[in-house]
Amino acid sequence: MESLSLQKTQERLSEIVQFKNQNKTNVKFEVGITKDYRLFKFFNYNRAIKRANLRAIKKAIQKRGLIMPILVTKDFKVIDGQHRLLALEELGMEVHYVIAHDYIPNDVEEVNNVGANWDVRARVSNLAEHGDPNCIKLLELYKIWGHVFSEGTINDAFSTNYGRSTREIKNKTYSINEELGNKVMSNALLMTEITPKAKQNKFINSLKTIMIRNPHFDINILRANAENRKLNIYSNQGDIQDEIIEVYNYRTREAKRIK
Repeated sequence: MESLSLQKTQERLSEIVQFKNQNKTNVKFEVGITKDYRLFKFFNYNRAIKRANLRAIKKAIQKRGLIMPILVTKDFKVIDGQHRLLALEELGMEVHYVIAHDYIPNDVEEVNNVGANWDVRARVSNLAEHGDPNCIKLLELYKIWGHVFSEGTINDAFSTNYGRSTREIKNKTYSINEELGNKVMSNALLMTEITPKAKQNKFINSLKTIMIRNPHFDINILRANAENRKLNIYSNQGDIQDEIIEVYNYRTREAKRIK
């Protein structure tokens, strides 16, 4: 944030402070300065701290000082500026902050939607915190499958739809098909024994599409054929689907082939 031009920084501050909410017309603000870093708290669904970003912000603050104040709720929970806050603490510098007295937890999501700051994990955590059953389940699935697959891949595999999980999570329309997702993950895990690229998102989405189109799909046929005929994982998802079908149907009886 601190590395942005002054004009862009002012525009970003305007987005935050002048944030429009139909249910609020007179949000009260208060500014302050402190070196008591213990005052500040994070929401459970604040973005994960990125050390590279933190280092860059520290350098920018050392060079130019703090340009953008920290935006907090009346009980000092950080709405915007957690990297800046940690950078200031590590540098031992004063924290300039703005208290938005009328803000509530739901506003944190809306502010970050304006600035496009949150990654998908933060959005999932936020929705789970507010009781969304699908996102609560996603957090559980991350623990089960996250040692092999990325969270984005897990989101796509368990979505009731095809490959639009990021948009659906942002729009709060995401829903889980747990039975299908577990089958896709289990099948992909078996295929990682043949090729480590089977854990990639494009392969997972291709496999899921084929499984939905072919209810009789048998992962053991694909696995056995892939051991005798190389399974190529291309960069294009359509090409990956064609390759899976070709390898699956290799020396497979007509009645068991897929399309």
